[in-house]
Amino acid sequence: MHTSETTWKRRLLSWQPSLSGLVVGLAFLAGSLVPGMLPRPWQVQGVVSAIGLAVGYGVGAMAASLWHRFRRGPEISRPTALAMLIPPTLLIIWALVIHSIWRVDVASLMDTDLTLLPYLFLVLVVAFVLAFVLVQLGRGIHAVLRSLRRLLGRVVPGWLAAAATVLTASVLVILFFDLVVAGRLVPAIEEAHRTSDHRFEPGLVPPDSDSLAGSPESLIDWETMGSQGRAFVAQTPTPNELETFSGEAPFEPVRVYVGLESAPDAETRAALAVDEMERAGAFDRAVIVLIAPTGSGWVDPYAIDGIEYMYNGDTAAVAVQYSYLASWMVLIGNQDLAVEATHALLNGVTARLGRLPEQDRPTLLLYGESLGAFGWERLFDDLDEVVETVDGALWVGPPRFGRLWQSLVSNRDAGTPVWQPVYQRGQTVRFGADGEALAAPTGQWDPPRVAYLQHPSDPITWWTTELMFRRPEWLDPPRGSDISRHMPYLPVVTFWQLAVDLAVGTNAPPGHGHKFGSAQPEAWSLIAPPVVWTTEDTGRLVALFDE
Repeated sequence: MHTSETTWKRRLLSWQPSLSGLVVGLAFLAGSLVPGMLPRPWQVQGVVSAIGLAVGYGVGAMAASLWHRFRRGPEISRPTALAMLIPPTLLIIWALVIHSIWRVDVASLMDTDLTLLPYLFLVLVVAFVLAFVLVQLGRGIHAVLRSLRRLLGRVVPGWLAAAATVLTASVLVILFFDLVVAGRLVPAIEEAHRTSDHRFEPGLVPPDSDSLAGSPESLIDWETMGSQGRAFVAQTPTPNELETFSGEAPFEPVRVYVGLESAPDAETRAALAVDEMERAGAFDRAVIVLIAPTGSGWVDPYAIDGIEYMYNGDTAAVAVQYSYLASWMVLIGNQDLAVEATHALLNGVTARLGRLPEQDRPTLLLYGESLGAFGWERLFDDLDEVVETVDGALWVGPPRFGRLWQSLVSNRDAGTPVWQPVYQRGQTVRFGADGEALAAPTGQWDPPRVAYLQHPSDPITWWTTELMFRRPEWLDPPRGSDISRHMPYLPVVTFWQLAVDLAVGTNAPPGHGHKFGSAQPEAWSLIAPPVVWTTEDTGRLVALFDE
């Protein structure tokens, strides 16, 4: 053991970095600093830059090794080596300058605080330290494989030893992803999310109102609703809060949430939701809102509280959980889960409504955010089918993979930008970041009304594999109000920058990224306002949530 440690220390102290590795690694580091869509914490940017530096170093070192193996030449002199480092160093300086200008601009656009120099210092420290660790780890793996090749070369021809080493490395990579990533890491992530879903938050107790799921009279067990479902039900606005806003005696809102463990599959969960709605009196309310939660099962309280305040509690909000993972994980892994859940719920509720006289049917609305919006979209072939089925819909932060969204945006009215398209003069469907943008088209907005809330700076809406080699339309002028003019497009680089932005989209300031806040109740006031409702009421509602 002592000899092994001494050998490793000697190798570490005698290490001479690959010149080609440094050149390419520094270029990759500069690429990691190219502005993305959203500002990131220094920890996140530091890790991204470290990975870029380490991967670039590995690519450059490997390319140099192959070059020298097949084409030998004189050693590069020290002055020449130093000269080769000048271009990537200048590239990093350029990237740091552009990154700094961009952060200052974004801080102004998003009205956030800015600490520039400490941020850049910490990013570079994390990048170089972590990259050094990753490179040494790679060198260790390379040393093991080289020793294996030498060992095999004693008993078989050199070409066969090399082939066997490559095969061994390939098998080890496959085993690593199979046993460690797929076998341990992914299950560990799933277990962490499952554990989070099972967590009981302090202060949340089963409701005693028979209009809420999880109550003593409920068909749904409080313990099976998951942490997101329990929060959704327990944080319903109280009658006193509703009366303070409306000045009139309120209804008690109906809230139904069916957790993953409440029933074994999508069909039975939907059936349980309909039975619970029947028990709680949901079909006697003025409005029913069917909710497709995000991947984790979360429902944004801004959206549902807002419509309950609008209707003074004469509402029923119904959600069915389909996963406990983050939306982007479900989108990559099994996006059909959201579609199956929404399809079963909509079929069950519309079938029950069909048994009521038409004049007695509540207004039926759809709400979905992120993957939830995608789940609703996938049910409809076109806009006509949406308005024939429901009385309105609010879809928030939709992924661009939805067929309906793509069709509407692709066929938008000429001259309207992709980040705020106008489709057929806004007659049925409208797009915007807030109520003001939704009201912008001057034509009449006929009911049933459909609205998409989307921010120019939301990576969930704008990330796509097309970014690899195609400049996106949302970078063309005029840009959205929170997209910096200093954000460039670079093939491949922009794709990866937005992929990282997916992880920080919900950390953006309200009104940017994937945080929509009070824009949601404002949108409801335009989509499905009560019979007696004024713009002053909308102002009071938005002010209530902004506080």
